[in-house]
Amino acid sequence: MKMLSPRFLRPAILIGCALFLQPDCSLALTLEREKTLMGTSVQIILAGPDRKVLEEAMDAGFSTISNVEKSMSFFEADSEIAEINRCAGLRPVRVSPDLFGLIQEALSFSELSSGCFDITVGALAALWNFRLEDFRVPPEAQVKSRLNLVGFRKVHLEPKGLTVFLETQGMLISLGGIAKGYAVDKAVSNIRSLGVADGIVSAGGDLMAFGRKGDRELWNVGVKNPRDETKLVCVLPLSNAAVATSGDYERFRIVEGVRYHHILDPRSGYPGRGCMSATVVARNALAADALATAVFVMGPEDGIEFLERLPDTEGVVIDGQGRVRATSGLGAEETAAVPEKEQNRGGPHP
Repeated sequence: MKMLSPRFLRPAILIGCALFLQPDCSLALTLEREKTLMGTSVQIILAGPDRKVLEEAMDAGFSTISNVEKSMSFFEADSEIAEINRCAGLRPVRVSPDLFGLIQEALSFSELSSGCFDITVGALAALWNFRLEDFRVPPEAQVKSRLNLVGFRKVHLEPKGLTVFLETQGMLISLGGIAKGYAVDKAVSNIRSLGVADGIVSAGGDLMAFGRKGDRELWNVGVKNPRDETKLVCVLPLSNAAVATSGDYERFRIVEGVRYHHILDPRSGYPGRGCMSATVVARNALAADALATAVFVMGPEDGIEFLERLPDTEGVVIDGQGRVRATSGLGAEETAAVPEKEQNRGGPHP
């Protein structure tokens, strides 16, 4: 995997939600399109000599992501996830091989992260509904009660029958912390199978850069300041690597001066504290997506120590005071990233 050179990080080391830059592909045709899927902006850039091949691959990429959304949406009543949740505590549900495999992957990341990444936070997510216009911070008693419905070891898989069973009624699984990465990987795989070797697929803060630009340079992936998304603060050269960012600025509400966001700590039931953002570079987008969520929940020090133990994985974390910590493979020293007036002072946390 092409890792990041320290010289691209030291000048600013400001990592936020990832985006890719308009490429200068003078030696090949380049197509770029954007659609709204999975509740976010999905962008695809493809480079190559044959417009027809690029068009077909582009359509296949978007179609792949759309199909993932239909099958794995937490909100669509006819999705496989919805059926699993409806049958919690009642009976196992037979699912497609793709969904079964993804849930297996999700549980392995839960085990790896000691539960900091956990798809059973769905019951908590339903309580902390940031989509409501009249959002209110839920009472502590309700949060504690929902914790009884959280725990990745309460998800039971039966490989022969491809069934998924949630052992307690009221449990809800949500793949929001891993499905976008999975969709990106699957789209890239299908695009490559159609003969396109160079491109980027991005879904929100999760992206995969494969091959190279038309001028054979690495893809340039820019990142934003977590407190000012209009500012590009760093450029990362990538090839055949994935980047994912989890941040407290994606879905949040400010209540009495306190920022409450959608990345919930499965251990406490409350939004994770200690980080503004966590960015992970990994071999595939699924891993980067799950690990970015886990690292955000762990906090800056534990998160970086966790990443240091993983092969072919790097990361950068901005803590609540705007300080940046990076894994040793990036060769970056701790640096102040966010002006004091923009720092996150946190808030009450039971």
